[in-house]
Amino acid sequence: MDLFFNRENKRKEPRRAGKARWKGALMIAAVLCLGGLISIYWRAAMRVAGSAREAFLSHPYFSVREIRVKGGEKLGGSEIAAIAGLTRGMNLWRIDPLSMEKKVARHPWVRRVVVRREFPHRIVIEVEERVPKGIVIIGRLYYVDADGFVFKQIKQGENVDYPLITGLPEEALASQSPLIRRKIQDALRLSALMEKLDLGVSEISFYPHDGLVVYPMRYPVALSIGWGDWTAKLEKLQRVLALWNGHEHRLAALDLNFRNQVVAKLKGQELKRSRSGNRT
Repeated sequence: MDLFFNRENKRKEPRRAGKARWKGALMIAAVLCLGGLISIYWRAAMRVAGSAREAFLSHPYFSVREIRVKGGEKLGGSEIAAIAGLTRGMNLWRIDPLSMEKKVARHPWVRRVVVRREFPHRIVIEVEERVPKGIVIIGRLYYVDADGFVFKQIKQGENVDYPLITGLPEEALASQSPLIRRKIQDALRLSALMEKLDLGVSEISFYPHDGLVVYPMRYPVALSIGWGDWTAKLEKLQRVLALWNGHEHRLAALDLNFRNQVVAKLKGQELKRSRSGNRT
């Protein structure tokens, strides 16, 4: 009997294994079929979503209807918009603010620029322009701002009522190095100090060994003022000029670089040292 049952079991085992293989194959086929259907539906859904997104982004509702430019004085709003490549009717979603900022920033009058989108249909361009503080002469005339940055060649008819800065090397224009910019800033600070004292500045010249030499508006005198300690030097200058009041035309130059004294050069004479409180 045991032998008979063993034979029967052995006959059934292959059948069971075959059924299991068929079931596994059917399950795999079902999974693959389901995956294929999901993939088809997913791609279709993505195409629909992409079409909907494209329709949304290109809808006329988001077209530019207003262009607002803030801060432009030297440059008009229409000129700034043209430089940015901006026109009414452009789609707001398609506009790249960073790209427009780079275009506008290339203009010499522009110091800083910010472009922003205000949905649904406005573009705002905020411009900070450079303000001339002096004129640098390096072969030609150039405006320089408070940062010591030489930013624009002066054209005929433009304002030239600024202090002249001379004596800079020709390579200063090309390099615009931090050192050169600091020197220009120093010259502008000295000019501002003299303006407060109602002395005015016609020209500030750089000399390699002597520092700054200033030519004031009110007096035909070359003022050798060197570097630094300008407040004390200008106080000495005021005392000396008070003593020479009415006779300034006799002065050719004043050297303010000596402690407690001023070296005066009269027209047609050599330099003479004198204490700032005593006339020579």
